[in-house]
Amino acid sequence: MTRQTRTARLAGRHSPGHVPATTAGAHGRPRAVLPRPLRLAIFATIAIVLGGGAIGLVASRLQAPVATDATALQVHGSMGGLDPLELTVKAGSAVKLELTSTDTQFHSDGGGWHEFAIDELGIDFKVGPLSSQVFEFTAPKTAGTYTYYCGICCGGKENPTMVGILTVTA
Repeated sequence: MTRQTRTARLAGRHSPGHVPATTAGAHGRPRAVLPRPLRLAIFATIAIVLGGGAIGLVASRLQAPVATDATALQVHGSMGGLDPLELTVKAGSAVKLELTSTDTQFHSDGGGWHEFAIDELGIDFKVGPLSSQVFEFTAPKTAGTYTYYCGICCGGKENPTMVGILTVTA
């Protein structure tokens, strides 16, 4: 049966504007057709579920790693700089510092790696993308100020957001 014949037969059987409840499938067998509002509702539900899942995945990747040591000084490195830019410790004390990189490996400058370096004290700690690590060092015995920085990315020492001050108090 040709399309034209089938159309003519349907036109003769049904009133104008009526849509048949079934259509022919790939093998000529009748196939049920869901009403348009129901098809739209199903499509919207699938789109919302898939979109929500995608948003959840993206959001989970954007969250910074959680601090693993609440007693450690927290320093976060990101494309926006180091945070905080001022730390204070007691002279001669054992210092625990948790360095966290909130950037992904796709960070265009440095691949998500960040550094906490103090040249005068021989300190050079590094962490990879989306990771956190606790480092320990002993503060100098004399009070003073020391410059710390991240020299891996974002302009290094030349970028004021990548340079901070460690103040050692008596």
